[in-house]
Amino acid sequence: MKKKAKKWITFTLRWGIAVAGIVWVLAKTPFRDQLTLLEPGNKLVQARVLHDAPENAAAFEIADPVTHNPRLVPRDEVWTQPDGRSIRLRVPTGPAIKAKLLAIRPGEHLSVGESPAELLVLPAGSRDPQRVPPDRIVNGYKVEGVPYPLVNIGIDRLVKNANLAYLLAALMVLPISYLITSRRWHLLLHALDIQLTQSRTFVLNMVGAFYNTFMPGSTGGDLIKAYYAAKHTTHKVRAVLSVIVDRVIGLLALIILGGVMAAVQWHVRDCRKVAIVCAAIMGATVAGLIVFYHPVWRRATGLDWLLKRMPMQRQVHHAVEAMELYGRRPGAAFTALLMTFPVHATSIISAIFAGYAFGISGPQGHGMSLLYYCTVVPVVTLVGAIPISPQGAGVMEAFAILLTKGQGVTVSQAIALAMAIRFGQMFWNLVAGVFALRGGFHAPTEKEQQTMEDDEEGPGFRVQGSGNGEGTPGPLKPEIRMPKPESNPNDEVRILPRVAPE
Repeated sequence: MKKKAKKWITFTLRWGIAVAGIVWVLAKTPFRDQLTLLEPGNKLVQARVLHDAPENAAAFEIADPVTHNPRLVPRDEVWTQPDGRSIRLRVPTGPAIKAKLLAIRPGEHLSVGESPAELLVLPAGSRDPQRVPPDRIVNGYKVEGVPYPLVNIGIDRLVKNANLAYLLAALMVLPISYLITSRRWHLLLHALDIQLTQSRTFVLNMVGAFYNTFMPGSTGGDLIKAYYAAKHTTHKVRAVLSVIVDRVIGLLALIILGGVMAAVQWHVRDCRKVAIVCAAIMGATVAGLIVFYHPVWRRATGLDWLLKRMPMQRQVHHAVEAMELYGRRPGAAFTALLMTFPVHATSIISAIFAGYAFGISGPQGHGMSLLYYCTVVPVVTLVGAIPISPQGAGVMEAFAILLTKGQGVTVSQAIALAMAIRFGQMFWNLVAGVFALRGGFHAPTEKEQQTMEDDEEGPGFRVQGSGNGEGTPGPLKPEIRMPKPESNPNDEVRILPRVAPE
């Protein structure tokens, strides 16, 4: 009963996060073109723009928010979103006070490094927004980064005007990653003495990708990969661990890439945050590896004590043994890490093409910089890889909005970018279904999953029993294989050599 309840709680949480994220995204999403106006009482309102007005128009025809009748609005009356910086407001008497920046009025034009015509602020402790000139702000106020556009382009116009050629380019560059990840996993399997052919490894990798489309997060297919890889070897726990290590290496490469690219753009506030988080994760990872592979530190930190008291000691022993194999063959893990960067590069290039298609940036260099994609895409992809909601629904879009709004990217464009990242992967995952259907692969049942825990000893080793029926990690003893007398020579029995009592 507890296991069933835990399953339902997990299911509810994942879908609850997805629904909450989708509701938040939909509340932020304009489906028609909009611009921001200021009504009497300094109240910001969104008005629908008519006739697909260009960003540089001298005036905009809108549907009046109250009467819904068409009317013209001069450009210099339009307000737009600020870059989110906290400000300090000068007051006639006394020291400067903190204020929340609500909107800015660009005036005739607005470019990086220029001051807007007017700002709308909410002083701390006040409920009444105020219109103030830029010189009322301590140290003044100038636009940083890419200014947010006056016209917030809606989803319908964005899709209608999307460049099909760039969208196809974004789609066609992705299959390269499947070839590289298959080779990477094959390398990790070989390091654990699991001899799957490269073609079989590719098929299982594609089957896992197919099931990722339907299972929570983008990691659900790993269970299928682990199950079928385990069927090809007596080292079942090693096979499962190879899938986990393969996934972890992919995520670490994503964190390294995103962190380094964010550090290069340290002057951008959002990049600073990403760089710090990535550095903290990598620092913790390096510290964990040092503790695990250094016997003294393993004992000093209590890791050995913890491993010996974990349940399923037989499986824990084989998992530790597999990790030690990787430790003795660091070249395999390091090569796998290097192979991962081209995988993520294809995702970034695909996202850049999608950004071209939706007008987020362009070949001439306008809009969001190409370098910034190297920060946004890894973070959005990383969020999608965490199984907190089905396919990262709602969460990927939310992070895309938060990370790109300071780059002049509208909500609709950010959502379109996140959807392009997700659906490009989903398209090729569905194509991978050919391998799953032809091979008769299926998601393992609970009983079949338990078979992955029943690892057989590899040749030349056995697990030293504790005398209480549990397979506990102990000294590994060599064993000898000899043909069974008067039987088929292919039949073997294991004869353990006598061990002198201590």
